[in-house]
Amino acid sequence: MQRFYIVILLAVAALYGSVHAFATHPEADFPGAAASPMHAPEYAAVPHIGLLLPLQSASFGRPAETVKEGFVAAARRESALPFAVRIYSTTDDPLDILVTYHQALQAGAVLIVGPLTRNGVTALASSHTIAVPTLALNSTEAPMPLPPNLFLFGMQMENEASHIAGLALDTYDMLRKHAIIIKDAGALSSRLQNAFADRWLAEFGNTAESVEYEENQGFFSQLRRHTSGAENVVFLALDAHKVRRVRAYLNPETPVYATSQVLVSNSDPLYNNELDGIRFMDMPWLLQLDHPVVMAYRGMHQETDKDTERLFALGIDAFRLMSRLLYARSPYEVSLDGVTGYIHYVPPAQFVRDPVAARFDKGGVRVLSISETR
Repeated sequence: MQRFYIVILLAVAALYGSVHAFATHPEADFPGAAASPMHAPEYAAVPHIGLLLPLQSASFGRPAETVKEGFVAAARRESALPFAVRIYSTTDDPLDILVTYHQALQAGAVLIVGPLTRNGVTALASSHTIAVPTLALNSTEAPMPLPPNLFLFGMQMENEASHIAGLALDTYDMLRKHAIIIKDAGALSSRLQNAFADRWLAEFGNTAESVEYEENQGFFSQLRRHTSGAENVVFLALDAHKVRRVRAYLNPETPVYATSQVLVSNSDPLYNNELDGIRFMDMPWLLQLDHPVVMAYRGMHQETDKDTERLFALGIDAFRLMSRLLYARSPYEVSLDGVTGYIHYVPPAQFVRDPVAARFDKGGVRVLSISETR
């Protein structure tokens, strides 16, 4: 039925011609208006793609703008869609997001991309108002099962931590069975610990322990002795600053893994030399500049910090994934060699990115070959 509905709308869209236009939600045109989109003038109900982002949020406005820039760059470069793309600007208030989502449906949206925030996705998933295919750009805390039309895609680092555990398992096979996970008190660090441990402990005979990061010399002094041993690997569920602090105190013979948080620069040998030997995973956009799709888009965005680069890349792949999902009979048909990784569907509702494995090596960053990850 969902496939039939979209086919009918494609036929209707043909009456308007193949368009590539971007219409901006009235709230963005009237920045002095109240935050609620209920105050905006009404649109005629026209089939379109809705891009719903927290552009009015003080906390998430700049990241949302970067995602939008990547999305628009992809839309202008890829094949023309049969629908216009209409941008819906919200705050990060879940109620505002729900009201705007409902307004997009009333205005004729046939597919919606967004929300961007975890709270927004959770509110939407719990609302039972998802009437059209919706590609949310974050994970959710809503209980399973999710509504049938809701798909999740984004830069969830929990998936990355699981991939890193798989990398450690593949690289060392049966030789190293014990993982030492160093984490801090933050919520993200705890989620990374859990994701890594779930994958690591799924292998028979593996064990793991958690060590809490502390800013005192006693903690650092014990690390080398504690991480020694031919059976150990270390996973650092920490940001780049804390990884640098810890690295010098780890046993040099013990394999060390970290998340993409550790990659701050590809070209700072003094900084990267302190991270020598650490294996991590990140997206082709930052690690494989000779990747065909990366090369096609690379000149469209001025390089800034790595987090901004990742958000721009997310916007590119959000558009490219959306355009494939629009025509697919089933999400199982959809896969994509993207700038954020190889993207494929994992039921019940997730589009997962397979990142690229790399290692800090003599002040540089080196992508690992397949033989080095087996």
